[in-house]
Amino acid sequence: MSLKQKFLWRNWGLVFGLVLIGAAALWGLDGLRRQLSPVLQGYADMGEIQQAQNLITSTLAALKDANTAQAKDLLSRAAGHVTKFIANEKDNYYMTSAQQVLARITEAQAALAAATPDPAAAAKVLQTTDQPVAATITICHRFIEMQQRGAAHRLMITILMMAGVIAGTVVAGAVTSIVQYREVMAPLERLRAGVRRLAAAQFNGTLEETGEKEFVELAVEFNRMAAELESFYRSLEEKVLTKSRELVRSERLASVGFLAAGVSHEINNPLNIISGYAELSLKRLASRADADAVTDTVQVLQVIRDEAFRCKEITNKLLSLAKGDSGNRAPLALESVAREVAVLAGGLRDYTDRCLELKFDGPLDVVANATEMKQVFLNLTVNALQSVKPGEGRVLIEGRRRDGWVEVSVCDNGYGMSPDSLKQVFEPFYTRRPGARTPGTGLGLSITHAIIESHGGRIRAESAGTGRGSRFTVELPAVTKEGA
Repeated sequence: MSLKQKFLWRNWGLVFGLVLIGAAALWGLDGLRRQLSPVLQGYADMGEIQQAQNLITSTLAALKDANTAQAKDLLSRAAGHVTKFIANEKDNYYMTSAQQVLARITEAQAALAAATPDPAAAAKVLQTTDQPVAATITICHRFIEMQQRGAAHRLMITILMMAGVIAGTVVAGAVTSIVQYREVMAPLERLRAGVRRLAAAQFNGTLEETGEKEFVELAVEFNRMAAELESFYRSLEEKVLTKSRELVRSERLASVGFLAAGVSHEINNPLNIISGYAELSLKRLASRADADAVTDTVQVLQVIRDEAFRCKEITNKLLSLAKGDSGNRAPLALESVAREVAVLAGGLRDYTDRCLELKFDGPLDVVANATEMKQVFLNLTVNALQSVKPGEGRVLIEGRRRDGWVEVSVCDNGYGMSPDSLKQVFEPFYTRRPGARTPGTGLGLSITHAIIESHGGRIRAESAGTGRGSRFTVELPAVTKEGA
């Protein structure tokens, strides 16, 4: 039964108690009325018989004075009072005494109404009425006393009944008030405590889903709201933490940019000298006669020159990253870039014992800087090759189009990453390469992240855990043929 129904039943019970009090009062008053009516009638009728007795006394005085006419009138009036008494009280008790009085009055009237009135006989008869009149009055007194005792008893019963009903109603009202207070206030106190916990950002406590139906439903809704608030609060905390990390990453990248600008500026001049001297040596050796020495020296100098040019290109890229240069962007087929990177990475001597595969679902056209995209996929591919074991390592570069985006993933079955590493993998200077022969600088993935974001794209890292491989997915806006 719901709390609403209980309240209704209890309130109706109190109303019923009040109705019982009123009914008991009305019943008692009606009983008293019915008890008092015969008493009042008895007093009135007793007055009739007493009036008749007074008239008989007056009649005797009139007979003594030989006033026959007056005596007849008085007797007629006395007979009327006795007759009225008998008519009113015949249902309450025996009328023997009253009938005797009436009979003697009638006899006296007959004596006075004879051809020769006999006042002496009439007076003699009337003198014998004292005893039946007194008996009649005594009976009236007894009847009245009996009715009064009955009325007093009825009054006592009425008082006791009303007192019992009132006491029961008061007790029921008090018990109802206590029960309702417990049923309402206890859940409200729990609800208030829960609201205070929510206000203090304590979402771990829940309300007990006990009590009446309404409070159980309220507790269920409150717990659901608390769970949603906790989820929202945790999500907000995670977003704030993510944005904080991105801000730290941006600050670190800014620092890296300033550092890269200085390093690029300082290293660029000696690289120019190295490359210049290598070119001059090549020209001079080309005119010598010793073919073997010339060939070996040429090869060495070509390596020096190539490496010097590569260093110069890297410094130029660092300068471009530091400046935030977004120029030289054009329609680009990412699958071609990925294939070129796969060829370059597959030719590295340290990684010839790893398996490198490609899988593309059609053309992957984007608008991007080709050099930067090559750097991105080279970083990701080399990192993947470094993370797998020799002889059994497998790296897969796969691409697809999805919902207006181009996705290219670099997957490996290598050492994987822990949840903590996943959170910091794009942080500048953060590096953890269990399979690498030499430690990295921790800048490759940061630069990759910056390049992808500068192109309006996204990059995410995924791993099922340590020892279960990793996946880096690059997402860039796709370009349709019309857009190209």
